[in-house]
Amino acid sequence: MIQKALYFMPDISGFTNFVNHTEVEHSIHIISELLEILLDIATEDFELVEIEGDALFLFATKIPDYKRLINQTTQMLEKFHEHTKSYETKRICNCGSCRTTTNLELKFLVHYGALNFIKVKHIKKPYGREVITIHRLLKNKIPINEYLLLTENAYNLYHNSLNQTWTKSSETYDLKKLDYFYKNFGYVKETINHKIDLKKNNKDYTSPFLKFKHVFEANIDEVYKYVSELKYRHLWDKEAKRIEFDENKLNRIGTQHNCVLNIGNLNFETISSYDRNQLAYGETTEDLMLTRHFSYLIKLEKETETSTKVITELYAELTTVGSFMKSNFTRMMKKSWENKLNNLQNVCEK
Repeated sequence: MIQKALYFMPDISGFTNFVNHTEVEHSIHIISELLEILLDIATEDFELVEIEGDALFLFATKIPDYKRLINQTTQMLEKFHEHTKSYETKRICNCGSCRTTTNLELKFLVHYGALNFIKVKHIKKPYGREVITIHRLLKNKIPINEYLLLTENAYNLYHNSLNQTWTKSSETYDLKKLDYFYKNFGYVKETINHKIDLKKNNKDYTSPFLKFKHVFEANIDEVYKYVSELKYRHLWDKEAKRIEFDENKLNRIGTQHNCVLNIGNLNFETISSYDRNQLAYGETTEDLMLTRHFSYLIKLEKETETSTKVITELYAELTTVGSFMKSNFTRMMKKSWENKLNNLQNVCEK
């Protein structure tokens, strides 16, 4: 008896074309996070065959009923859009891929048919006509962006449970006509009532105890890249032996990383501030000696296409001992940050 399977493909679309390395790199991280979210839900019923760019290709031999299929599809859409909306409130980057994350959309393709495998060395995966069928339908002329598509085989499998909300259509590939049915799922995105999930920060960022002003002969986006991307931190913060962070995640408000010093560690959390005329990046920690709380903000203002005003502000709530040593603490921080900013300027201008 021929084994049958339900083939399932969630496919992400909606990114604009990227024009520089930063946008491509950030888009990879964003897509990766979204695919992980979808995979966590999908693997309850389906087995992953492979990740195909912005899509997942999965299959199941234990066929879920129609209600479970719809519930899973809806749940994936909800979690997908909750994440993109949450990302919009927490992002610190203004590149094209980060700005357009909320424009991302998700569609689903489902096919039912024979399950055959091909094995090459230790790799075994579904193979044959049924696999080709679902992949061909990724390119279709459906006039909406978020939908569930059932091939004719999948439609016949579930036809007793379907209602009048399904639309029939067809495509022609290599002179062969493929009939399918689709259902609009665009309403799911509109029902997401996202609550901003940001940690409340009641700290006063209006009266810094130290403030530095520089003009870097570098483009504002280049300066911001070196300031905000943790993988570049070692280039200008020479006090850190290393920076420990998740390289597969984009830095955003609330992201934490560990700064390993010669003596001890500092755990930092990313913060920011909003001004339409500035790009701003900062971090906060409760681990700095002599303070209950320490934060910094680096604010960038565009001077010209090739020059940037850099305003650095340091904030601290001192402990009792720190208050007695305030002048020494201030002198120490002034020297430390003058070195950091000189290094940053050299990196950006070179």
